[in-house]
Amino acid sequence: MPRIHDNAIVLARHDFSETSQVVALLTRDHGKVRAMAKGIKRGTKTRFASGMDLLDIGHVVLIRRVERGEALSTLTEWKQTRSLPALRERLFRIHAAQYSADVTGRLTEEGDPHVALYDALVEALESLAVADEPFQIVARFQYALLDSIGSLPRFEACVHCDRREALTHFSSHEGGMICESCGPRQTEKHAVSNATCRVLSSGDLAAPAVPPRAPESENVPLPEAYPGPFRLLDYHISHLMGTESVMSAKLLSYGRT
Repeated sequence: MPRIHDNAIVLARHDFSETSQVVALLTRDHGKVRAMAKGIKRGTKTRFASGMDLLDIGHVVLIRRVERGEALSTLTEWKQTRSLPALRERLFRIHAAQYSADVTGRLTEEGDPHVALYDALVEALESLAVADEPFQIVARFQYALLDSIGSLPRFEACVHCDRREALTHFSSHEGGMICESCGPRQTEKHAVSNATCRVLSSGDLAAPAVPPRAPESENVPLPEAYPGPFRLLDYHISHLMGTESVMSAKLLSYGRT
């Protein structure tokens, strides 16, 4: 049975017994892994030095059972390498981080590596730990997630007629924007504002993260423009998952305050 050394983010954890847990990890080089962490709730310095908490970032050693594709891996070592206590200082930060972990776990397959997605999630968690609002950060991560799994919609033109003006709706089933002429023929659709359309078609979400720009730059979307893109990308993600994330409603509630 191969032994794996990798960096990992804790996406989810569930109690298995009084001393053990089943954990879902996003590893950098081996993708999502579900593993049995035996005795982790009574950790020692030689095995699980600090326990494992949701959204922790650390180094893992795993034993994978390749002869049984559905079997849980066994977690033999865990060492936290990055602590982000500030995520829990403000409610919207932890809700945004939990949303990002939840949709990642639901939309990725076990053993399917996504190095860029792992890096994007680390960046999102680190950014949320110092954020004053969540939507720009989470929308950027949603974009990276959809791109990594091959489900990124078309935002710059109508998926039916290639028209680039008057894009009024989005269809998850069709995989992109719908113009005002094609909209009446589309059953499944989500209304899109001009501001949301500008953000999504600008390429800003695909660009490397940068510090907030000055308000005088009219061509650059400001953070307050991002609840719309978050809602639309969450609509598409919910369609792909077949259900909504519980954390989505919590974040949208924050956006209305």
